[in-house]
Amino acid sequence: MGQRKARFAAAACMVSISLMLGACKSGVPADSAPKAAETGQEELKLVFWHYYNDAQKQYLDRLIKEYNETEGAGKHVVVEASSQGSIGDLTNKIDLALNGSTNDVEMANMSLAYRDMIVGVVNKHGERLVDAGDYLSEEDLAWYNQAYLDEGYIGGKLYILPLVKSTELLLMNQTRLDQFLDANPRYSADGMSDWDSLEQMAQGYFEWTDSATPDVDGDGSPFIGLDNLANYFIAMNHAMGSDIYHYDQDGSLVVDLNEEYIRRLFLNYYIPFTKGYYGASGKYRSDDIKQSVLAGYVGSSSSVLYFPDEVADRDGNMVPVEIGVYKYPVLSGSRETAIQQGAGVVVFNRSQEENQASMDFIRWLTVDKGFELASSMSYMPVDHEPMTQDQEKLIESPKVLKGIEVGLKQSSTYQMLYGFDFEDSYDVRTDLNDCFSTFLKEGRAEFVGYLDQGMTMEEAAQAMAYDSKAEAFYEQVNEIFGQ
Repeated sequence: MGQRKARFAAAACMVSISLMLGACKSGVPADSAPKAAETGQEELKLVFWHYYNDAQKQYLDRLIKEYNETEGAGKHVVVEASSQGSIGDLTNKIDLALNGSTNDVEMANMSLAYRDMIVGVVNKHGERLVDAGDYLSEEDLAWYNQAYLDEGYIGGKLYILPLVKSTELLLMNQTRLDQFLDANPRYSADGMSDWDSLEQMAQGYFEWTDSATPDVDGDGSPFIGLDNLANYFIAMNHAMGSDIYHYDQDGSLVVDLNEEYIRRLFLNYYIPFTKGYYGASGKYRSDDIKQSVLAGYVGSSSSVLYFPDEVADRDGNMVPVEIGVYKYPVLSGSRETAIQQGAGVVVFNRSQEENQASMDFIRWLTVDKGFELASSMSYMPVDHEPMTQDQEKLIESPKVLKGIEVGLKQSSTYQMLYGFDFEDSYDVRTDLNDCFSTFLKEGRAEFVGYLDQGMTMEEAAQAMAYDSKAEAFYEQVNEIFGQ
């Protein structure tokens, strides 16, 4: 942890990534557009690197083929795209190119990228990136959701254009939820809109499931769980008004941790988790849904595609279920806030002709084909308009339709945040998630231990010394941030 503090102090250097990309050996073939010999004009080839694979790659390839045969053909432009594997593979490759470790890598025209990748490049190699504001009109830029567009501005220049987006939503086994609400009419689905009422609802669910085994006390089921604890940390800090960090005049990172806010967001989730109202069992909360360990979870809107159609009942039999999709819960007295996710597109400075053609292609892909691309991948489009009836008809999966519909409504009213953008931000997120997870696991084990000793739920809660746990968590967070 001590080494991280030094790295934070040098945050002006940030991520050592150069976006030098090479020619591709796989992806959309260049022969899908008319040949130069057929048109009498030389063909302009644009190289696009990404990390999509499987179905997502197929959808992108299909659209690029369409571009090459239509818009591109008319302009004598052909786009050649290839997947580099994972985001880590892509990052490693371009990092090698920057450091001169690879001599045969030619800079590509476009690539998927996250903000934390690009900040360092801007600081060291800003001339290699294209400011989209120099190529797109105000009308073009006004089409995009402003929150998504804001993520791409670095130092006053627009280096990243949004492509597709997801956000975090509350995804429920609606069949199970309806059973609970029918048996407990004092609760309603409206109670899931904020964390306070959600906790009360979770307590009711725990007690209801506990009553199914009257001979065993305290074996109720948890209601929901969080898929990403770091996202919760970021979102709730911002909801209460904390930026977590800022940059000083020298470009150095300054940490702005608010103890009151951190203690509050911690206890907001920790207390009901230790009591068994919230929970986590498998690697992912979606796994807990399949096994009926949970009735719902907070996770990416894009994960609706993988929400199970069947879950195991108490006897191990698979039973059909419907999905319910709800907005991210609000912390009482704070702004409606949620995380936005999804890589954008950067353009690398080549010739004026190539830069303009790249921007024209990105505009076509996001504006003209944005909804088709996003919905085919279970993502949200990046404009600020609600879905039309014609667009709804393009979505075959009812689950995906629900996810996009609620996600778009949320993104139109919520404060939509992007994650950390400093050096070692991935490590910090991982450490935050692991730290929070450890506190939760140990806290739940301690609470169950008190119950095993014969304590009541109330007595066990008193024995937990929650305030001291919150203080210990805050101290750990300080250490993670190098304080």
